[in-house]
Amino acid sequence: MPAAVKNSKQLRRACDRCYELKARCQPVSSAAQCSRCERLGLGCSTVRPVRPAGRRVQRRALSVSAKRSKEYPEDIVAWLNSASGLLPQERDLLVFLLGRPETLDCYVVCPSFQAAAQQALVAQLSASLPTVKDAYLAFAIALKQLDPALSMGTDDIVRHASSAMATLRSLPVANQQDAALCLTLGAALALSMHSTIGMGVAEICRYCLTTTMPFVEKALVSDTHSKSWHGFMVLLETMDCLVHRQKPATRLLPGNSGEGVDRHLGLCSTLLPYYYDLCMISHTLTTTSDTDVLTLLHKKLDGIRVSVEAWRPSYAGDFASKFESAEIVNLLAQAKVYRLGALLVSHRLRHAFGGA
Repeated sequence: MPAAVKNSKQLRRACDRCYELKARCQPVSSAAQCSRCERLGLGCSTVRPVRPAGRRVQRRALSVSAKRSKEYPEDIVAWLNSASGLLPQERDLLVFLLGRPETLDCYVVCPSFQAAAQQALVAQLSASLPTVKDAYLAFAIALKQLDPALSMGTDDIVRHASSAMATLRSLPVANQQDAALCLTLGAALALSMHSTIGMGVAEICRYCLTTTMPFVEKALVSDTHSKSWHGFMVLLETMDCLVHRQKPATRLLPGNSGEGVDRHLGLCSTLLPYYYDLCMISHTLTTTSDTDVLTLLHKKLDGIRVSVEAWRPSYAGDFASKFESAEIVNLLAQAKVYRLGALLVSHRLRHAFGGA
């Protein structure tokens, strides 16, 4: 009887793989494996230390960047409290936006990038508060709108977004520093518009991408934040062009598509150039009926299909140690979705609905 009770307790305990993925672990009575590990042909074991029963405080291991910036938001909060020219409500909104990394959780691919996303906003704040203030305030209000308990009136976000739009249009861009400021301002404004009315996002991205084009290639080499904002805007604008069969403003630069994991694009940076090519082909197909041109476009589509089918996400050797298991699953799933999306678009441009 004691042995039976002991075995019963072991069966009720999830195996290590299911535990890490927070998946349901269903033991198979006829095997020493759970149903998931048996189906996938994986080794099924339970070697992790036994912890006391009951609810525990979650302490997720911080990445290196998160550890370095753990106290950074506290400095920003102190700086905002001492900054002049801010109304109390504006100061509270900026503290909400910049005081806690988890505030930006819905705009990064995984929690490990929350702190980096916040630092990207903070980087321009002290030097350019009057310029970025309204865009940041609009973004903060948009984030609050996601929580009904914190939501504010739409008049506030319209007022700040309109002022930020005027600032963006009048911002002179004459060097790399101006380009970085333009990208940050445009990204905050685009994110606020995306969360509220869902319109005008592509236009904002297109304006920032074309305005900063003469300076952005050199800036991306030395400025990680500008690099990420640029890639994010390329993504938003390219996907809008794909839907409306328009020409994108720019193709993702090679320097922005290395082996690193981007906080917005994840592992998909090297796939975006294919989406740009698909947009260009799609636009051309709407404007031509020339047989020779159509033949050439179909050959290009076949080449894209072959390349995308062979594409695999590229990442550095420390990828597995920098991210948690659930984050890795999400990053690989995102890459798979983008790859299949490119194949689907390529197929539909090559074969119209009703065809093969």
